[in-house]
Amino acid sequence: MGRILRRACCWILICIAVQTPLTQKAAAEADSNDSGSSAPAASGTQTVYQTISKHVKGTVTLGAGLRFDEFDWNIAGNAAGSNPNILSELSWSDIESQQLSLGAKAQVGEHLYGRGHVNYAWIDSGTVRDSDYGGDNRTQEWSRSICESNDDELWDVVLGGGYPFTFNQRRWLLAPMLGGSIHKQNLRITNGRQVLSATPPPGYDPPPPVGPLNSQLNSLYEARWMSVWSGLDVRYQMAAKADNPPPMEWGLSLTYHFWGDYQAEANWNLREDLAHPVSFEHEADGSGIGLQAEWLIRVSRYLNVNLNWNYSQWETDAGDVTVHYSDGGEQLTRLNEVNWDSQSFMIGLALRFY
Repeated sequence: MGRILRRACCWILICIAVQTPLTQKAAAEADSNDSGSSAPAASGTQTVYQTISKHVKGTVTLGAGLRFDEFDWNIAGNAAGSNPNILSELSWSDIESQQLSLGAKAQVGEHLYGRGHVNYAWIDSGTVRDSDYGGDNRTQEWSRSICESNDDELWDVVLGGGYPFTFNQRRWLLAPMLGGSIHKQNLRITNGRQVLSATPPPGYDPPPPVGPLNSQLNSLYEARWMSVWSGLDVRYQMAAKADNPPPMEWGLSLTYHFWGDYQAEANWNLREDLAHPVSFEHEADGSGIGLQAEWLIRVSRYLNVNLNWNYSQWETDAGDVTVHYSDGGEQLTRLNEVNWDSQSFMIGLALRFY
């Protein structure tokens, strides 16, 4: 029930972040219409830009760049977290991706500040290590394989809003924030090689011999993080000259993700004893931190170059693993932890609406 409530809170906050600017804009237009015929008629030459900028001051950014991720999880031998305390561990390292990002920041009137972005990345390369242990604390390793991870995708959706405090002739902005986010990782396992093959503990099948794994290896691990977040946005812009926008602007965003819900499904396609397409599931509570820094450089009245760096770090508490067997049976064991680190370097263009 707790996880269901957390998911509901995430969706509610995302909906509020989207709806509030639209509602305030509609109210402003209604007030303008109610003011009567004394208001001058809009000029026929009025541009879309001028119409939007009357209600919203902000930027829309389209960027592209490189992204780097690290991801790992491990499970215990039983639901009590023992026999052994780490039975199996998978680690994805050096995941390199190309990423596209669409983002927006806006201040609506004097009392609302919001931002959001959508990222989509396709994985170029990565390495996966899969190890199994017979003893506690990663001892008595009896199986290890090294595989590739590529040709899959990552994406993020982040939305939030807050109250803006401005200082020094509006050159400084400080905004406490609250919002919601969803993050998805689709991690494929292919082109493997067995590098360690030893006698397994009783009850486990022997690992493949050392050498290339079955060429049909095409396993998939799909992970999803969903959370509420609180944070702080700090922005500073240089003094504007005459009627021109500021020549440069800097921004820093800090976020803490809480009430996190982590879920994952896997399809281990070469395991005949496991069910398909869902061989096992992971579920746990999680949390994370995020840091974003950007630099806007004016190239024209309405257009800026945007340089952006993002970093995030997530982890889960202990959770549950449900293994689904091909004969219809199930087994419950302990998910010890999941860890995910990500950073990206982006360059793009930002259209200014003020």
